[in-house]
Amino acid sequence: MKYVKCPRCGLNYILVGEDMCKVCKDELNCKKSIFDDADYDDLICPYCERNVMGVDEIMCAECRVKRSRKLR
Repeated sequence: MKYVKCPRCGLNYILVGEDMCKVCKDELNCKKSIFDDADYDDLICPYCERNVMGVDEIMCAECRVKRSRKLR
């Protein structure tokens, strides 16, 4: 069995002959986005996957503080 990187995301490996990885297939088959709902005010931080953050934020306040400490 020979593996190659997924041509769509370039992150996951797939068997030669497959068109894309399971993650990409699931993403394309998913009809609903988190932004389709009117209630998307409480998003989970993608860095810690624990704290709530606002829609216009990249990460939660706790992760922002931790990241700024590392950069100093």
